[in-house]
Amino acid sequence: MHTLIKHREETTSTLIAGALAVASAYLVVSLAVRIMNYDLRRDEALYVPPMRLLDESTLYKDFFYNHVPGSAWWFYGVRQLTGSDHLLMNGRLGVLAGWFIFAAAIGFISFALTRSRLVSWCIVVLSVLNPLFLTETGMTATNNLLPLPFSFLGIGLFILVMRSSRRRLVLTGAAGLCLSVAVVLKISAVAFVPPVAIAAFFFPRALSFPDRIKHIVLPLAIGGLVGGLPILFYLVSDPARFLAHVVGYHTGPHARYWQGGGEGAAVSLAEKVLLARDIWLSNAVAVSLVVVVAMVLTGSQLGIALRRTDWLLSSGPVIVVFAALASSVFLSFVPTPAFPQYFAPPLICLPLILALLFAGLDSNARKQVLPAVVAATIVVLAISIPRLSQFIGTAVHPQHWLVSRVHDGGMAIAQLLEKARVQGKVATLVPIYPLEGGLEVYPELATGPFAYRTADLTPPDLARFYRMTSPTRVRQLLDTDPPAALLLGFDASLEAPLLAYAESNGYVPVENIGITNRYGTGLLYVRPAQGE
Repeated sequence: MHTLIKHREETTSTLIAGALAVASAYLVVSLAVRIMNYDLRRDEALYVPPMRLLDESTLYKDFFYNHVPGSAWWFYGVRQLTGSDHLLMNGRLGVLAGWFIFAAAIGFISFALTRSRLVSWCIVVLSVLNPLFLTETGMTATNNLLPLPFSFLGIGLFILVMRSSRRRLVLTGAAGLCLSVAVVLKISAVAFVPPVAIAAFFFPRALSFPDRIKHIVLPLAIGGLVGGLPILFYLVSDPARFLAHVVGYHTGPHARYWQGGGEGAAVSLAEKVLLARDIWLSNAVAVSLVVVVAMVLTGSQLGIALRRTDWLLSSGPVIVVFAALASSVFLSFVPTPAFPQYFAPPLICLPLILALLFAGLDSNARKQVLPAVVAATIVVLAISIPRLSQFIGTAVHPQHWLVSRVHDGGMAIAQLLEKARVQGKVATLVPIYPLEGGLEVYPELATGPFAYRTADLTPPDLARFYRMTSPTRVRQLLDTDPPAALLLGFDASLEAPLLAYAESNGYVPVENIGITNRYGTGLLYVRPAQGE
């Protein structure tokens, strides 16, 4: 009888493992295909071009870039690894790598805390299949998703150090390294640094204060210093220019540009609260919160909270997670205007809360709450799979992927210019296309419309640090160095001066060039060949 029961348990375990493997494979393929097919977004005009520009140009000095340097070098590194000139594909591969790191990090930390493969898998699904991550925040080649896995790892590794009875210098240093790498990728990740840095002086409680300084604070600080070297390099080499791009732009011309509001932007506190509510209380998060409540109630029913009064209130790891949650929530409301991706950082606390709560349950409580965890995971899968599977039909047809079509559009421009026997730069606010075709763009327009649209709002003491032009000055730039072509059709208002230049200088319009995105249809104006 005992042997039969054991055999059934082994069979059940094998079936569950097989089902999880199949589900994981489908999720990975669906995610990859969705990323490769997701509509091109305006922000990618900022993040993708540095993959080519950094071959010969210097970040900040030679072209405008209003973020910390990590994302630019991340995508550039992906291009060097692949050796491919499909720029948008490289950028999206960089984001896909971020997804893999995120899922692996959640799985690793969850298993280290719970020692349950099934629960760890469920926590991964409950965490990453968030509607916010399945839209622009996690699908496009930007810096929105990239810092999240490193912030999560930084806090997660520090929690493992806090729960360990051994002195783990390498693990502590790695926690500091990951927290700094996240900040190098996106400045908003700094929200997670103070909670961990402060906790290092108080936890683990078993260590004396001098030992905490020696074995916790110093390794954490050294790891953080190493991880933050890219930012330190730019701060030391050209601090005024670096701060003008990363801080001055966002607090000055960017904020003034959006004062009147705009699509997807929240300016007032009330608008920010509504946006945060939609993100933090989305269906996937709400289902996960039900699991959190179930864990707490189950623990209380079994007397865990009564017998272990430090389970929730005095637990160091729980304190750190909730401090990180509070800090990231506060910082999400600081930028004005606010966009959906600004409210993503607090979401990394959810898997930590789930793992810590489950780890605090005894074996009987775990058996009672496990069905709720599995049921919640099934619900989230049912909610998310239709959206995740949107482009699964193209999985075996990479030539039809959005990233391939964008590259083909760039190559089509290059072929048209070669046929027209004209050479020179391409003037456009969507530089991805000409760069995909191996063509030159103007440094002043190399990272899209962001500096261009705010240039006339930028005070001179700030503008001197930017390589840019403006709607009122772009004609002078083009007169000095006439473009081989102008790619227009994506923003009538901002492109008006470019269109006026093309029409007044006899540029020949070429329609149906095969470039269409959510912002419009591309229209190429080609400079007449000499002698025509």
